[in-house]
Amino acid sequence: MNDPRSRILPLLRQGEHLLWVGQPDPRVRFTGADAFLVPFSVLWGGFAILWEVLALTTVRQPFFVLWGIPFVLVGLYFIFGRFIFKKRRKMATIYALTNSRAIVRTGDRSIADSPIIGLPMKVDRSRDGRHVSVTFGSPGLGGLLGMYQNTGLDFFSLGLGQTVAFYDIEDADGLLGTLDRARVG
Repeated sequence: MNDPRSRILPLLRQGEHLLWVGQPDPRVRFTGADAFLVPFSVLWGGFAILWEVLALTTVRQPFFVLWGIPFVLVGLYFIFGRFIFKKRRKMATIYALTNSRAIVRTGDRSIADSPIIGLPMKVDRSRDGRHVSVTFGSPGLGGLLGMYQNTGLDFFSLGLGQTVAFYDIEDADGLLGTLDRARVG
């Protein structure tokens, strides 16, 4: 049951036709937000590790040592963990396009969908043109709520207007061609 198509078919509504199925490319690690997130994570993690080293070697008080541990753990997640999380999530995600909606299935529990007709749509191509990301609908608060999507820090915007989106699709021409045909009717 690992075939993406067979995992989407049970989600189709009566009269709905499956037009395209794909998955995000797990080899794509960085997004535009990483221009800010990478330096921030190195500063955060570096300061937290420096705090712990100083707390262990000079201050030697349990409160200061314990106080720094959560900050070190968060820093390590910012620096490394989010990329591991993002890759694992991408490997469990399936995107589908039907004649009426876009469907995102992550694992067995998370399913999101959005109509493809009547909503704004944003298409972002990678610099090399080999990958495309498509966002359906408009993000709330001028896009601030969705700025962490596809970064491994998605939990910051959970429940705050996350939009349905297909990220890092290698079959850019196939997806965009099918999307154009579906939106025309």
